Amino acid sequence: MKNRLFPSLALVMSLTLTACNNNNNNNNNNTNGISQQVPSGDTSQQEQSGYDRELVKFPENYDKGVNYTTVHRGNVREELYTSREAIEAVQNGQPFPDGTVITLEIYRDEVLDEIFVMEKRAGWGDQTPQGTPRNGDWQYQEFNADRSLDYEEDIGRCFTCHANQERDEYVNTLDEMKSYDLENFTGSKDNGTESQITGIPTDHWVVKEDSQDHLLGKSLIEDKEKAGIIQKVLLMIHFN
Repeated sequence: MKNRLFPSLALVMSLTLTACNNNNNNNNNNTNGISQQVPSGDTSQQEQSGYDRELVKFPENYDKGVNYTTVHRGNVREELYTSREAIEAVQNGQPFPDGTVITLEIYRDEVLDEIFVMEKRAGWGDQTPQGTPRNGDWQYQEFNADRSLDYEEDIGRCFTCHANQERDEYVNTLDEMKSYDLENFTGSKDNGTESQITGIPTDHWVVKEDSQDHLLGKSLIEDKEKAGIIQKVLLMIHFN
């Protein structure tokens, strides 16, 4: 009898220990029935914040656009750029065109520190995380001075700030766009636009010796056409 009892008892104990081990393993992997999975690696800033940081790319040659206003805040200077098409739409009472990009250079003590970009694309508003402000179809991005992506910047602050400008299509400088004179736009601050006087040969120009003519309001250049060209260029330089 004893010979039969001991093997049976050993089998029961073995099955009990196996069941306990399985329960312990399940408890380690589940808390209140929810699986506690260990992340395979660090999540990106994009995943942590909920915003898609890959939508807005750095706008190459943005400074060839319209530098429509400059804002001074103490030791901070801000230069704002956008396209001619965007300003024309605003001045004609139309919404910003699809694809509009507004770029903000931020200088601190005259040193470029950050470049802020906002861009409008159809359907981009759907990319805004639920429970956060949706600024139409605008999305935002922050870049360092070297044009690398600034993942440390909280893009959510951009949505919150611009949400207050809903009546102005979420743009803080809409009034500056409306008042900008596009006739002054030449391409960019470093566009190298050729002066109207460039290319005009001057070797044969004759200057009058009598300076009294100048004092009497007469041109020192004998050729009236050439004198008119010089006067026009000088006026352009003065007013620009």
